[in-house]
Amino acid sequence: MIRSRVSCVLLLLSVVGTLASAGCTNTLSELIVSAPNHALPAVRTLSVGRSKLEGVDHAFHVPVGPPEAMLQVSIIDPKEPDGQVLARQPRGTVLVLHGIYAQSSFMTRVARELADVGYRAVLVDLRGHGNSSGRFLTYGQQEARDLSQVIDALAYHRLIVGRLGVYGISYGGATAIQLAGLDPRVDAVVSVAAFSTMRDVIPGYVRSMTLGLGWLVPDAIYQKAIDEAGRRGGYEPDLSSALDAIQKTDARVLLVHGKADMLVSHEHAIRMREAARDRTKLVLLPFEGHTSVWFDRKGEVRRNAIEWFDRWLR
Repeated sequence: MIRSRVSCVLLLLSVVGTLASAGCTNTLSELIVSAPNHALPAVRTLSVGRSKLEGVDHAFHVPVGPPEAMLQVSIIDPKEPDGQVLARQPRGTVLVLHGIYAQSSFMTRVARELADVGYRAVLVDLRGHGNSSGRFLTYGQQEARDLSQVIDALAYHRLIVGRLGVYGISYGGATAIQLAGLDPRVDAVVSVAAFSTMRDVIPGYVRSMTLGLGWLVPDAIYQKAIDEAGRRGGYEPDLSSALDAIQKTDARVLLVHGKADMLVSHEHAIRMREAARDRTKLVLLPFEGHTSVWFDRKGEVRRNAIEWFDRWLR
């Protein structure tokens, strides 16, 4: 009797999963590919930013593409104790990248910490986030090309001082590695809680965010939705891969990940470390999750990041 009831429950779950998967590919693909500024009104509201962040020294937009978009860029320079910009040159320049459904204002604490120790911090709203335009998410592929154009603009206006680093968290961390794989001007990367590939991260991420309901959807449906997302966004999902990029770059990459991360498993960081052991370092934080590693209450991420940039950018 018990075995029969278990079989009935399993059959019911199978039917529910089949029915759900039959109609969810398009919905999933839309959620995967739509940038926050073009998503649901509630999500768009969370992503609205101000035209200029408080306390920045320069703020402007950079045209990128194709596909065309305008990215907001904000610069925070090192300061004297009285708040005046340092008379001497910064010790290096660091791009600071936010996560998915976030914006550069969420990373001002990190930018100011870098400025406090002498670096010029360059905050960027990735395409489709905050005050940047752009319709689709490409999980680092197009975003890396955008950022290479941002570097062009910074160089043109002589705003890059010293060697160039990139600090990114989650979506921004994966993008930072893909940028380093594309642009040899990047000397050092700090990538926090990043995913290795688009295909590997989306099923687990959706399942975690839906409190387990996503387990009713088979892996094959997620992969079909990813394929459809690529078609809608005009890109190849298999090329959205920090795992491939980390093998192509000569930049030194610090990978920081929480072992208690339920949204993006620390296995992603381990795979990237194994793919490029000669130029990477892996720091696993035992009790940190995806959000807590960003808040960095103990300052471990900050300490490791500054040590890394001091070693490879000075």
